[in-house]
Amino acid sequence: MAKSHLKTVFGSGVIALAMSISGIFGVAPVSASEKPIYLWVSPASQNIGNLDPGSTYSGKFTVQNSGTESFHYKVYASPYYVKDNENGDYSPEYSNSNKYTYISEWFTFSKETGYLESGKNEEIEFTVKVPNDVAGGAQNAAIMVETEDTADGVSTVQSTARVGSIVYSTVNGETNYCGNIIDKNIPTLLINPPITASGKVENCGNVDLNVRYIMTVTPLFSNEPIYSNEEDPMVYATLPETKRYSSLKWDGTPAFGIFNVKLDITYNEKTETIEKMVIVCPLWLIVLIILFIGAVIFWLVSRNRERKAKKLVEE
Repeated sequence: MAKSHLKTVFGSGVIALAMSISGIFGVAPVSASEKPIYLWVSPASQNIGNLDPGSTYSGKFTVQNSGTESFHYKVYASPYYVKDNENGDYSPEYSNSNKYTYISEWFTFSKETGYLESGKNEEIEFTVKVPNDVAGGAQNAAIMVETEDTADGVSTVQSTARVGSIVYSTVNGETNYCGNIIDKNIPTLLINPPITASGKVENCGNVDLNVRYIMTVTPLFSNEPIYSNEEDPMVYATLPETKRYSSLKWDGTPAFGIFNVKLDITYNEKTETIEKMVIVCPLWLIVLIILFIGAVIFWLVSRNRERKAKKLVEE
């Protein structure tokens, strides 16, 4: 049985370790005469657990320079929320605050500015001081690290990169775990692989909802899986008052075949399942089958007409 190694994603991993102002994954490409900056922050995300009103939490993260250019940087906390829409996009927002992002105002850092030479890293501590009168529910933020300049000071173009580490938490108090699966789908006929399965979950509560997706594929006449991500399920955090679309795919899907496909969606110890027979058939083969069926029908009709004509002659 072939198992796919699908990376478990906690939270909106899609937000990416890297939210660079110009570039991806912390890299900020600039002019041809200037070398790019490679800035990284780890961990990419962390869940600091349940917090009591009036309590204090201490943690840490690491800033790394994996490029050839040194740089100055600054550290700050920003709100972290997502804006969902009908086309399935789950885009992060780092500027607009709401009742689930107040935690961004509770951070203090052991240092707010620094300087990193090439190949060096630095560990920074942070403290979260929870107010006494805060309401219960999810509180999420992003620890942002942003470069301020290049080290040589020669280039007229200033390169800037920004990356973030997402912090998830829940303040103890009046919490509501609520979720609904509003859509789940497995296509029945595929012209091109891979086989996919998808679901959309609504978080109607006030705490983050971790949703687990497991897809299992078996041959038409067998119960022995030929693909499953059960040992490495996809796990996504759906934030309060949002709807999140997620999908799985089997990259090893052959160009032709008939399979039984099952998708299990689990959240808050509740599982919903959808099962379908899926036919994978290339377009040229579909056309060939249609032509063959058409030819057989034409032959049968022609033969039937010949018999009727012959019968009339004999009469």
